[in-house]
Amino acid sequence: MIHKYIWDNNICLDFLLNRKAVNPLALKLFNVFIDNQVSIFVSSSQLHNIQYMFFKLCKLHDIISTEQAKDIWDDFFSKIEIVKTPAYLDDGHPLLESDIEDYLIELSAQTLKNSKIITRDKKFLQQSNLAITVDEAISEIEEQEEKNISFLNLEQVNLPHRIEIEKGIDRVLTSGWYLQGNEVNAFEKEYAQFIGTNHCIGVANGLDALRLILRAYIEMGQLKTGDEIIVPANTYIASILSISDNNLKPLLVEPNINTYNIDPSKIEEKITSKTKGIMIVHLYGQNAMYPEIEHLVGKYNLKLIEDNAQAQGCFYGEKRTGSLGHAAGHSFYPGKNLGALGDAGAVTTDDEQLAATIRAIANYGSSKKYINDYKGLNSRLDEIQAAVLRTKLSGLDEDNKQRSEIARYYTENIVNPNITLPVSKDFFKPSNPATIQPLTPNTHVWHIYPIRCQQRDKLQQHLAANGIQTLIHYPVPPHKQNAYKEWNRQDWPLTEQIHKEILSLPISPVIKLEEVQKITEIINHYE
Repeated sequence: MIHKYIWDNNICLDFLLNRKAVNPLALKLFNVFIDNQVSIFVSSSQLHNIQYMFFKLCKLHDIISTEQAKDIWDDFFSKIEIVKTPAYLDDGHPLLESDIEDYLIELSAQTLKNSKIITRDKKFLQQSNLAITVDEAISEIEEQEEKNISFLNLEQVNLPHRIEIEKGIDRVLTSGWYLQGNEVNAFEKEYAQFIGTNHCIGVANGLDALRLILRAYIEMGQLKTGDEIIVPANTYIASILSISDNNLKPLLVEPNINTYNIDPSKIEEKITSKTKGIMIVHLYGQNAMYPEIEHLVGKYNLKLIEDNAQAQGCFYGEKRTGSLGHAAGHSFYPGKNLGALGDAGAVTTDDEQLAATIRAIANYGSSKKYINDYKGLNSRLDEIQAAVLRTKLSGLDEDNKQRSEIARYYTENIVNPNITLPVSKDFFKPSNPATIQPLTPNTHVWHIYPIRCQQRDKLQQHLAANGIQTLIHYPVPPHKQNAYKEWNRQDWPLTEQIHKEILSLPISPVIKLEEVQKITEIINHYE
């Protein structure tokens, strides 16, 4: 088990003042943390005391100059992570009665998963189950077993944003406004600007985003019951659910076996007089738009709807996915490249009427309180999720760049002939839109790094035996699900092949290079 450690005041001061006489292991402890890339946490309740005592003792004992002390403090401060001190107190807790400072540190530790407190305070060691000695901490870190590699460590993904997320939640709590408030309004503007559209409407989740787009077109008289919407056969079922839920007819089209996205060469043969739209899915984070699709949309006067649930930040040419069609649905499920702390979604569009209609339908069919123009539903992005998404949006391009570097390593170093690697020409795009040059259509933000293997289940078991968690996106194709029994006898060979062979490797902004190297090595030795 990997722990997180809060340093007690005495440990911090031992290091800052180099107090070898009372703690000869202080410097070693610091080096062990740095060498093993373990975070040093300090409770916000400690900071003023540590700072005050450090400068006071430096001056009192004439240890170093004030300027030198300031440099040491600034360096230490840059290497620690501040953890909040909760406002809730247990009046009956023994630590609260004996030492309130120790109690506040313990409360802070409890906000961290698998936390411990390093101290040489004997009373603290006796009274707290979380307190350990310097020796114990060094031994734990140096002797920890090689850890397993999880598919996606959401705690670590969100940890760098912890402070800003706390600020955002505090803004919501103190505002007294928890739906359709300032945070949602601000996020909608910021995300529309990021995607490159005139409108963004926050909704409850990604499925609702797609459902609402189609429902709005029906209310506007641009779609009707029985109209056909083309959709990839191998998508996640939510894409198809949004169509059938609106009494529209999904027309399945096989994917390209290399990109896993809809094959543009197979679309036109499916178009009939009832076909009114194409829903492209930027599956696994790869752009699914092609010039051929643009041509068909214009030729047959079709609605182009994007399922951008897995591709936030992806590019097609100089435009981001989510701004390519008439409207796009986005998911901010926690595991997405831009993830909330719960369900959340959005619609982006340049169509003002469509945006207004979607906003009304999602709000009980009402654009004015107690006046209902549509038989609507309740699908709204809440203020807390909007605050979280605002915090993380600013780092999305950099996170996608990290994902791309991991994907590049996998692609360049997995050489097992039994493994089929994903195909993509572009690994990442610059975060400054002004520097973007015209690109080929195949861009990718690597929400998933999918490989294929004919003995997929055996490979997954082999990786699991070596401590590597993988997932299957997705084991059962939509046409084989009980939800669509009427399709169960249909034959979609490429889709079925993908679903039998696909395996997703760990990829995220926080996975370490040595973990990626281990995964690659184990795959290369698989027979």
